[in-house]
Amino acid sequence: MRIERIEHPQDLSQLVEQDIVQLSVQKAGTLCIALPGGRSAQYIVKGLLSVDKDIQKRIRLYLVDERLEGEHNLDTLVQAGLTDAFALSQLSIPVPGEELPPSLFDRVYLGVGEDGHFASLFPGSWPEQEKVQVKVIDRSPKPPNRRATFTFYGFSTLAAQSRIVMLFFGEGKRDALARLLGGKEQADTLPCAFFRDKRFSTLIITDLKE
Repeated sequence: MRIERIEHPQDLSQLVEQDIVQLSVQKAGTLCIALPGGRSAQYIVKGLLSVDKDIQKRIRLYLVDERLEGEHNLDTLVQAGLTDAFALSQLSIPVPGEELPPSLFDRVYLGVGEDGHFASLFPGSWPEQEKVQVKVIDRSPKPPNRRATFTFYGFSTLAAQSRIVMLFFGEGKRDALARLLGGKEQADTLPCAFFRDKRFSTLIITDLKE
């Protein structure tokens, strides 16, 4: 794992722009990008909107989780301006029962919560037994109750060749980041440790000072 520290969360936008431009040079054809909802998504969206239009046409976006009640993560992306450039046909939400091709994702951007969760995979959700890429959560420990999320199995199959970018923004994430770097917990109590323990290519971006 590598850590990149930035001054402000807004600085993420430029890093995303640079990353996607570099990816577009390294890979021909469709660029498959997984992204979160929540506050961090607005900076990722800004970065995506900054790349050349020809690159934007090659991008296919995948939400890593979606709320099935209340305000949807898709709504936050639209409010951030995503559909100014991307047709809805370029954006997919997780569908239970759907099977996507292995190693589909080229980049996975994930916001990490105070408890170390990502997508809608909270402490206590590992190990999972079902071999499905997407599942429905009916009793989320964080509102709303019902969510659809990519699973640990889904990430292990879809992101096997991807760079994982985990975002720890704000003082409230300091403890989760320290626990991750401490290396004493596994994914059952700290879900984001999944990417460390499974040896994904992982980049941590944070505005927290050492």
